[in-house]
Amino acid sequence: DIQYDADGRAYKESFGMASKRAVTTRTEGEDPFDRARKALFEEGISAGRMYLDPQRPGVEDLIDNIIAGVRSSFTYAGAGAIAECRERAGVGLQSASG
Repeated sequence: DIQYDADGRAYKESFGMASKRAVTTRTEGEDPFDRARKALFEEGISAGRMYLDPQRPGVEDLIDNIIAGVRSSFTYAGAGAIAECRERAGVGLQSASG
């Protein structure tokens, strides 16, 4: 879930699996004694904020761009499946120097 700090910057909160939040969530279906026993061994504060950079695209956008490129390649090759694309297309690497 995206949250916003006092300055309006977007961030996501991350937390470790030994944090109080994770232990509570993981043990909520257990009996009270086991929950209390496991809570004794939590590591304390193991949470942090990861600020989102508005200039960089999200993972979903990156994946959409990659898929669009693959789809375009299949169209150029006239392929409807991966096996057809392998047969019909040659893939090479081109650097900035040629």
